[in-house]
Amino acid sequence: MSSRYKSRLFGLVCLIAAGGFAPVLAQDGFARQGQLKELSADLSGISNRVQMSVDQTMASMQNLQDYSGDELTTQAFAMLDSIEAETREVIDKIKVTSPFMSALDDARANVLVLLRKNERDPPSPSRDSRIAALTSSLASIEEQSKQILAAEGTLTSLLSDHAQMRAELIRNGEVRAVQTFVNDLSTLTDGLEQMAVVLSEISQNVVVVPTDDSVATE
Repeated sequence: MSSRYKSRLFGLVCLIAAGGFAPVLAQDGFARQGQLKELSADLSGISNRVQMSVDQTMASMQNLQDYSGDELTTQAFAMLDSIEAETREVIDKIKVTSPFMSALDDARANVLVLLRKNERDPPSPSRDSRIAALTSSLASIEEQSKQILAAEGTLTSLLSDHAQMRAELIRNGEVRAVQTFVNDLSTLTDGLEQMAVVLSEISQNVVVVPTDDSVATE
């Protein structure tokens, strides 16, 4: 064995002993130091991303287990809360026992009194015109009073549907949580495959087995 070959082999041993990467070397092999350094940097970057992916996937699995709603669900619930509060305020003002409905009954009674008063006046074209106007107004008041009472029932019924809407929002959010978990898991497995590729390249390409001719030329 030539002195130059011994010198290169000794240098390689010193590199490994000093803390450099030590791939499985073929007997009497030479490490491609530049390529090993590049692959080492690649592996380090991938390793960091994989570890972050593991943490992210763990968080996704925990969220799936303890799911109570994501940001979209929370925002939707907040809007429903506001809608329901405003709607209930209106219902409280128009319900049968409300001061408004009591005042509406009084107003309808006053119109009826005026109608009866005009009906007792002597016949005349102006009397007939007033009676017609008051009769039409009274009919309109009675019809709109019925519509208001019906609207109270309709609004109350529609609010009762919100419970089902909230349940649907939760279920949709749970599906999004599953999809997030699957995506995070896919990112993790992709990272592991990338690590395997780099490690395989290290094993297959970094070590060169010297031939008798290459040794002889040293």
